[in-house]
Amino acid sequence: MDRSIQPHLQVTWGAVTNTGLVREHNEDAFLAASPVFLVADGMGGHRYGAQASKLALSTFAPLVGQEFVSAAELDSALSEAAISVNTLGQDSVAPGSTLTGLVLSTQGQRPCLRVVNIGDSRTYQLSRGVLSQVTKDHSHVQELIDAGVISAEDARNRPDRSVITRALGAGSGPVVCADQVLLPACQGDRYLVCSDGLSGLVRDAALAAVLSEQVSPQDAAERLLVLALEAGGHDNITVVVVDVVEATPGWGAGSVDGSTIAHQRPDEDTVPREVVLDSLPKGQP
Repeated sequence: MDRSIQPHLQVTWGAVTNTGLVREHNEDAFLAASPVFLVADGMGGHRYGAQASKLALSTFAPLVGQEFVSAAELDSALSEAAISVNTLGQDSVAPGSTLTGLVLSTQGQRPCLRVVNIGDSRTYQLSRGVLSQVTKDHSHVQELIDAGVISAEDARNRPDRSVITRALGAGSGPVVCADQVLLPACQGDRYLVCSDGLSGLVRDAALAAVLSEQVSPQDAAERLLVLALEAGGHDNITVVVVDVVEATPGWGAGSVDGSTIAHQRPDEDTVPREVVLDSLPKGQP
């Protein structure tokens, strides 16, 4: 490859957050400004939960305005986020926050996306009409699903579905391991970053339908918010939609190797899962 060719990655995005129909305060927060697109869902009561989510994002703010974020810069921001949220309290009921999303980055001379996740907020990828859940929940019900005890459908109705097993703060200490997935940046791909106020109420088939139908990322984000509210709006709802408009040089079949495919740290078991776009039952989110 010609080393004189510089990587270029252009994206557009839309974002919205809402308190929902039940909660009195919004503990969610988002940072959507190139090259950083993140969602944080705070825990610990309206005052401290909101503070935790904002602190979780604050360490990434200095990266805004850069063209790309290096792996080292991402790791540093994640480390600072864990330390910052941990300062709010260090016992089992201390405030905490989830964190998920993506940053624009490079792998060699090609543009890529680095997806991060801590907790049960989610990042999805829509590529060539197929929706994949890139991140894997750190939750009690996900552990039961992995163990074969319950199905994914059963998990939607369990009262303990909001119990998470990994978070920034919440007594986790100043060091928290974040899952990281490295994906090639491909023109035409769309990414959804959201709190569980959306993913917990709206089924993946409906997410895929909206993301496929809406041309504008802002329109897509707002339409997904409406679906979550129509489904009950039981939690705070935050939606960020990111479109890859241009990505050069492109990724050929020979460009992807073991360090470029989706992977997870530390156990490397995150593989994007496809959703088949079949007919959506009327009246169901």
